[in-house]
This record gives sequence, structure tokens and C-alpha cells, in this order.
Amino acid sequence: MNKITAFLIVIIISLSFILGATIQSRAQNKVQTKNLAGVVPFVTSSDRLGFLNQNTGRIYMYDSSYSKCVFVGQISELGQPIEAVK
Repeated sequence: MNKITAFLIVIIISLSFILGATIQSRAQNKVQTKNLAGVVPFVTSSDRLGFLNQNTGRIYMYDSSYSKCVFVGQISELGQPIEAVK
């Protein structure tokens, strides 16, 4: 393999890493602008959709049609009961 070919391969690999990092950074910025960073979705056995906001410790539970928030709770410490907020 000559030097020019090796140099071009290194350049192409470097540019692909830079492009991948740029795309991932843009995706994370879009999520953060909607204030959804740190929000974890989950589903219960009774077909309810829930979201845990890791930043605040709040839990939001929606009914089975996902149209109405039926419970808002607050986690103050792991192992302690969830306190109803709403």
C-alpha cells in the first residue's frame, strides 16, 4: 500500500467520525430544546404509559388511550413511597 492510499484512508475515516459526532450532537440538541433530556418512558402491565423525569424525580402516568394524565407523583428517595402531587 503506498503512502497516498494510506493517507486517504486515514482522512476518510477521520471525516466519518467527525460527521457522526456532528449528527449525534444535533440530535441531542433537538431533544434538549424540547426539555425531554433525562425523561425515561415505561409501560405498566395495565397498559398505562408512564414517564420518569430523572432531573426532577417526577412520574407522570397516562391512561390506556394515552390521552389523559391520571397520576403525577414525586420520588424523593429510592425505597420510599411515591408521593402523589396531583
